[in-house]
Amino acid sequence: MHIRNVIFGIILFFLVSCDYFSFTKKKKTQAIDTIINLSKVDISPSFNKCKELDVSAKNDCFRAEIQEKISMSLSEIDFIVDEDMDEVIYVHLIINNYGRVKLKEIEASKNVLEKLPVLDSLLKVSVKKLPKIFPAIKRGIPVTTQYTLPVKIAIKNN
Repeated sequence: MHIRNVIFGIILFFLVSCDYFSFTKKKKTQAIDTIINLSKVDISPSFNKCKELDVSAKNDCFRAEIQEKISMSLSEIDFIVDEDMDEVIYVHLIINNYGRVKLKEIEASKNVLEKLPVLDSLLKVSVKKLPKIFPAIKRGIPVTTQYTLPVKIAIKNN
C-alpha cells in the first residue's frame, strides 16, 4: 500500500508539473507599434530656406514662405472688378513624396468665382513658380501631403 501511494504521488507530480516543462520553443516577439496616425506627419514639407530649423519652426517657416510666394505672384496681377471685394479663399495643394506641388482645388465663394474667372489659372501658374519643396516625412519616409492655404482676396474698385 505504501508503494502504491508513492507511485500515485509520482504520477500525480508529473501530471501537475507538465505545465512547467514546455517542449515548445518560446518565441521572442518584439512588440510592434501598429497604431499610425495618418493625419499627421513627423516633419512637415519645407523649402530650402527652412530645412535646418527644428520641427515647429520649420512648419511656421513653410507656411509663411508659401503664403508669401503665392501672395507675391497674385499681387503682380491687376484685377479689375466692378465692386470692392474682401474675401478669403482656400487653395488646396498636394505636395507629393518627391516635393512636386499640384493645385488640387480652390474653395471660394460663388461671387469670387464669377468676378475672377481666371483666378484658378493664375493660381496654377503661381504654384508652378514655387521653389523646390522638400516633401513631408513620416517615419523616415517621404510622403504625399495635402496643404490648405488661406488666401485673402482684397480688391478695391478704383
